[in-house]
Amino acid sequence: MLKRFKRIKILTIFLSFCIFSQINFAETKNDLGIQKVENISAEELEEENKMIEEMRTLLQEKMEEDYKDKETKRDAHPKTLGLLKADFIVLDDIPEELKVGVFKKAKTYKSWIRISNSSGKVQSDKEKDFRGFAIKVLGINERLVNNPSLANKEDKHIETQDFLLLSNPTMPLGTVKLFRDAIYYSIKWHPIVLAGKFLFTGKLKVLKALNTAKNDTSPLDISYWSTTPYMLGDKKVKYKIVPTSKIKSSLPDELTENYLTENMNEHLSKNRASFDFYIQEFKNEEETPIEDAGVKWETPFIKIARIEIPIQNMNTKERFDFAENLFFSPANSLKEHKAIGGLNRARIEIYDNLSKYRHQKNNKLFVKPNLINYEYIK
Repeated sequence: MLKRFKRIKILTIFLSFCIFSQINFAETKNDLGIQKVENISAEELEEENKMIEEMRTLLQEKMEEDYKDKETKRDAHPKTLGLLKADFIVLDDIPEELKVGVFKKAKTYKSWIRISNSSGKVQSDKEKDFRGFAIKVLGINERLVNNPSLANKEDKHIETQDFLLLSNPTMPLGTVKLFRDAIYYSIKWHPIVLAGKFLFTGKLKVLKALNTAKNDTSPLDISYWSTTPYMLGDKKVKYKIVPTSKIKSSLPDELTENYLTENMNEHLSKNRASFDFYIQEFKNEEETPIEDAGVKWETPFIKIARIEIPIQNMNTKERFDFAENLFFSPANSLKEHKAIGGLNRARIEIYDNLSKYRHQKNNKLFVKPNLINYEYIK
């Protein structure tokens, strides 16, 4: 047990896991139709709002302390491993009832993919960690694609669709209450106190999950899950992507500070990479709960898209600089794919403030990616 306590520092990974993906957003709870879609009472929502506001305050105070006299990084996933150009290919032989939103018709979309470490601090790739895989699908609004001048005048029009995934099937801190406790006790007290609380309240699965972080051969070699649920038209789903590349990287004899970036760049300098994109459907609240992202859904996976990553030089300063000012959000979405569940509600509320704070402190403007700067950035 002592060994497990010594590894409690990995809780910072799960602080990254549960609500902090690299995000900024402008939608509100009413915009997302919380009351219409999710099974939560007004009283529960009021209590949840209090916890979310408490977390927002604590996390901004933490950012202010951590980055007093230097550039403020993302509160989570601050280390970019690579920003990749990719094709997001919607298949033509998917079930008719799944043909909504981005998946309405067979089509290939240009996309950015930001791959990151999940730790809340920039650290060596030698450290065991989880990975983030954030997809930004471009050109989803044909009206804006054909009339790009409208984009700056009509910001309410969605130009991109984001899909956020992590290299773990679930979020061990799967509810807003669990996550609030993790934030509060880790910041106000000590992670050891949090571990003790989990032990004495029967939350051993959270501690056990800490042992699943590892040294991956490459972010291009592993599977990723959305962990939180989303709408797909009138269905509730989760996403998963599975690697299908013909080659796989090897761990170097001696791990380096940036070996994950180096392995990806070596892979993509000579070979393309690819993933299959799946959805799995909600069944019932017992087996596939919406409000607890710590429960693994066991429903079948249905392939609806493919991701093709061409040969490219991703290890450039231009790419990393561009990635630093990009933002990804579960709220940056067509209504057909809106985010649902407690942790997504928390993400949308909290990071609206934290992302604005980071950009203002760094005196940086938000980057609005489109098909024009996609071609410009090499």
